[in-house]
Amino acid sequence: MRERSDQFIKALLRDALRRMAESELPRARSTLILRLMGARRVLREALQDLMALPEDAWERSVALPLLVHFGYEIPGQLPEDVEDDVIMEIQEWFKSYQAEQRQLGLDEGKRLGLDEGRRLALARLFEKRLGRTMTDDERSTLAERLAQLGEERMDEVVLTLDGDTLAAWLANPEGR
Repeated sequence: MRERSDQFIKALLRDALRRMAESELPRARSTLILRLMGARRVLREALQDLMALPEDAWERSVALPLLVHFGYEIPGQLPEDVEDDVIMEIQEWFKSYQAEQRQLGLDEGKRLGLDEGRRLALARLFEKRLGRTMTDDERSTLAERLAQLGEERMDEVVLTLDGDTLAAWLANPEGR
């Protein structure tokens, strides 16, 4: 009995939200999340508005899990009045979103790999100039200073200072 009343309440709430989303809400960013609950034209316009937002818009991070849930986890239970073209729009948007996220991950991986390569190459130069292996503390200092001072300054330091001066520079917390 309780399950039937819960289903009835959910259906009633869904119907009320859908009616509100379809007839009363203006096409504005502030109503986007509610309009995503609409049907046909309202949903299509809401999806267009969602796709037009910047990548870091909070609405995208909120809406994507919902679209995935309703569009991919339970495709057989989509509301009957959602048209096939709207489903296709959701799928296209999601594929585009996935491709963007993959590319962002690749770009970040490349950047991190290049940064690590720069750090290792610079550490090798420092070790050659010092005539010994750097300590862990010196490696940490080198990484911090590379981030703070940049590659050009670090190149200048390693190429102009002799081993003893370079060791003192690494040990000095104020080294610039």
